[in-house]
Amino acid sequence: MKIDYTDIEYYKKIDYENKHGMMVGYIDGSQNVSAVQTGWDIKPEALSKLLLDKYPTREDAITVVDSPLLVPVFKKDDYCYVDEFGDVIESNLSWHKENMRKDVGHLFLFMKGTWQYSDNGIDWEPAKEAFVDTSGTAFTNIREALEMEVA
Repeated sequence: MKIDYTDIEYYKKIDYENKHGMMVGYIDGSQNVSAVQTGWDIKPEALSKLLLDKYPTREDAITVVDSPLLVPVFKKDDYCYVDEFGDVIESNLSWHKENMRKDVGHLFLFMKGTWQYSDNGIDWEPAKEAFVDTSGTAFTNIREALEMEVA
């Protein structure tokens, strides 16, 4: 595929109006990111709480990404570290434009010992700081996270 770098449409800013999808991943032993796009219709706040409450360790992250728990609609297990995984949201600064997923606007990645969050693919912050939980309750199962959307 040849890219026309003079095409201004190609360099549009991130379209947050249509980017509601989320991907969840972990860094494997080869420093690649393995990630899935969840099929759940859930807010990032609820997914963050679920990941932090129910899947707080690296082993848990591997389990949740490599299982059908997140109802994956897409999976890729060879993103070249965090930078290429970030291209899922924004590819304007990347050599790997084919990694962009037009509907994904939220990334969760288990690194540095906890879940990290990015809404632009470049800046990462701990999910517990991005989504401060003041509810005082912890999810005990996935159904509670999905029901949070109804409430």
